[in-house]
Amino acid sequence: MRRIGSDEEDSQGDDDRDRLGDIMVGTEWEVVGPFPSGMREHPMMGSPLAAFLPRTEYQDPDVDFARRPYEPDETWPSELGFGGRVGWSKFTTGESGWVEIAYPHIRWDQLRNDHGWSALQFQSILRTSFSLPKLPGKVVTPFRIDLIQGTEFALIPADREPELPTRWYAGDIYAFAGTPSGSSGTDTTTKASNFARSLALSPGEYTMLVRAMYEIRMFGDPGVGSAPVIRMSVRVEMDGSDDSDSSEEDVQMLDGSGVVPDVVDGWLMGEWMSVGARASAGLEADARVSLAEKIDEEGLELELGGGDVRLVPGQTRPLAIRVKQLGQLGRDVKWLRVPLRVRSGRKIVVKTWTIPLRHHDPFNLPAFKMTFASPTLSPALPTGTSPALVSYAMVVPPTSLTYAGVRPPVILAAHGAGVDASSPFWTAAIPVRPGGWAVCPTGRNEWGEDWHGGSMADAWAARDVLPWIAERLGCEVSDQTLLVGHSNGGQGAWHLAARYPDRVVGVIAASGWLKIQDYVPYTQSTSGHFADPALLGILHSSLSPYNNDLYASNLAHIPILAVHGSDDDNVPPRHSRAHVALVSAWAGDQGTSSNSIQLVEVLKKGHWWDDVFREKEVVEWLDGLSEKEGWDEQRKRGFTLTSANPQECGGRAGIRILELEAPGRLARLDVNARQWRDRANGPLDLRGMNIRRISIDTSGHGTTVLKKGVVEWEEELSSTYARAYGPMIRLLSTSAALTLVAGTDPSSRSIAQRIAHDLYVYHRLDSEILEPHDALERTARVSFPTKGVMTVGGKLVYESGTGIITLHPHPTSLYGLAAIIAGNDSEGLELAARLFLSAQACRSRTGQSWDVSRDGAGQGVSLEPGESQRFGIRGMVLGCRVEVERGDVLDG
Repeated sequence: MRRIGSDEEDSQGDDDRDRLGDIMVGTEWEVVGPFPSGMREHPMMGSPLAAFLPRTEYQDPDVDFARRPYEPDETWPSELGFGGRVGWSKFTTGESGWVEIAYPHIRWDQLRNDHGWSALQFQSILRTSFSLPKLPGKVVTPFRIDLIQGTEFALIPADREPELPTRWYAGDIYAFAGTPSGSSGTDTTTKASNFARSLALSPGEYTMLVRAMYEIRMFGDPGVGSAPVIRMSVRVEMDGSDDSDSSEEDVQMLDGSGVVPDVVDGWLMGEWMSVGARASAGLEADARVSLAEKIDEEGLELELGGGDVRLVPGQTRPLAIRVKQLGQLGRDVKWLRVPLRVRSGRKIVVKTWTIPLRHHDPFNLPAFKMTFASPTLSPALPTGTSPALVSYAMVVPPTSLTYAGVRPPVILAAHGAGVDASSPFWTAAIPVRPGGWAVCPTGRNEWGEDWHGGSMADAWAARDVLPWIAERLGCEVSDQTLLVGHSNGGQGAWHLAARYPDRVVGVIAASGWLKIQDYVPYTQSTSGHFADPALLGILHSSLSPYNNDLYASNLAHIPILAVHGSDDDNVPPRHSRAHVALVSAWAGDQGTSSNSIQLVEVLKKGHWWDDVFREKEVVEWLDGLSEKEGWDEQRKRGFTLTSANPQECGGRAGIRILELEAPGRLARLDVNARQWRDRANGPLDLRGMNIRRISIDTSGHGTTVLKKGVVEWEEELSSTYARAYGPMIRLLSTSAALTLVAGTDPSSRSIAQRIAHDLYVYHRLDSEILEPHDALERTARVSFPTKGVMTVGGKLVYESGTGIITLHPHPTSLYGLAAIIAGNDSEGLELAARLFLSAQACRSRTGQSWDVSRDGAGQGVSLEPGESQRFGIRGMVLGCRVEVERGDVLDG
């Protein structure tokens, strides 16, 4: 076993296990697999052994696996194994702390020959020993744990009765622990990261279960002739102070987690900064953090967003601090010190967050970091509201800030998956023109959420704050935007342009994929073997707002250059070819006009090369970029506007879809479209599919709202915004901290803590956990019927182990959204919660409602947004603030 918590590692016996501070994690893993796993399917998947569960005392597949004896000859059915069988294997953690899971005997090349990359996706379940020491005077032992590049883990007591249902905790599957914000400045190869999960469990012996998955986008293609390999690491350390009278370690400011703007010519490049604060899971009471005193150092006034920030035991929250700068900072000001008062129970301590400042001279200015509230905070929100997160973007300035010519469009550049936006190779690659500026947003993190939803909002928030930043330096920037992106960011450039065509003057998309279903297909989905196709259709329809091919009509006649290496083995060139063909078809353009969409396929180049944006054809395209057609020209030419969720889309030529007839279905609006020209109805011929309302901006005359009448469009004189709706992932686009209202039972509180942790790790989002009595003034009262029974839309649902997760109109705000997670019993609640927890980790685009049960016997329930249905359920509610359209933030 490996002893963690001291500087030593050994494999000694029981004498060492009781040593104070030592957590023992086994180095030998007993593994069953491999089993097939569809792309982004794991939130809906349970144990692959559940169907073969023997009749035992617990009737739980997780407990059974934890206590099942190791039998080398035991096998289970799996389509991946020779003869359709797979069994036990053993793998050992190496000296570096990593364990590698691979099956070289599986005929992977044969599997990929007929199913491609999707055949390489597999899962295995692992187990090892885990020993937690007892601390003097403590009932539970607090600790911090990272599961890096593992999907999820559970701890099953080995020396006492297990608690059912099993609690599963999402791992750090994208290895955020190794990023700059995950590193705490210590040895990241052995120490827990800033994103480690804080837990407090009874001391004793456990069996640690891990679900590990090979995800092609994360681990990459192993290549022909090689087996796919999962690399996984577990890091654990004690959490908090051993001294019950000490508060020094009970709440920590996490080094490395700070988001701080650079200083240029004495001015901070942003009015927000933040730092992660973590409360030990061993705390006996909630902790509250506030500014210890009014800060007025060096002409700065600081305000803590939310005023008094509450952390429940085990929670990490980003503390957002707003900065008002009254004068320039001298270059000798290298640090800022912010005293924070931490109160837990009757203990009060003052901690100082020491902020390093990085100064730049305005002459020969390099790329610098700016910060901002993400999404942009609206003046409509209450004063002192804390943003959902404080984000940052890198700004690539022009060579000279005194450029006197016409400013070229601002470049908004989306990075690829796993890329740090501040990486010098990325900022150096941006094709900034003379006098031009570029903004490189993070999209919230290194994976950028595929530049959908909240990640898209983060990109536009970065673009919106740039003029204010430039003004601080005495400069102006263009009001036009050119989108640029590579790989995942190339897909992001396609995505942002197609949703907000009026905001862009052109696009350069390099090595971008079309949509995730075409990148790593869903053909190996296990769910497809069991689920009702009609219900799967509902689930898949919820993905339509993120399918770029469906939005190709919005890009017709917009200047676009697609760039791809002919030898790209990461994102095959076919993706760019398909996108160009789709847009060309909507434009009715074979590629002969001056503003045709173009594809440059560069010979003998792979996925990335340093000069990808400096290729001769790219430079010529930039030099020849002409003025975008005006609204009148675009309307006269004609186009088709597509939307599956108007609340995450802008308009084209000042015309916008506001509301759909059937939410969740695709909508299209033909504006003087060429297919109707022989039957045109006036100078503005409008024909809609699945549209209830549209808006038309008229130059100098405001906005006209039209609603679909029985025969023709009718002007709406007194219009209101449509009820907020959309796929469940829209919760992640909140502009303020998510509010989690949990029941008083331990299961509900545990789920709230797990959701809060995963929101921070995967999205950097802030969240507040409230007890029911604290939330009465913020949310509607939720009533509970008889124990073990819930009612949904008047229907009784009483099957044991059944849960529901659904998006629902906010109980107190017309424009808000809420998610309800509930179950008939603890098992049903746990199953439903795991859908939400795991979906964050895999970027799954969840639907409007799921009904799940252990045996699949639950009935699907679909709620139409806007219905005023009441629920009688056990569980929890999440509330958020959402944006109906950019700049119009609605309270929720």
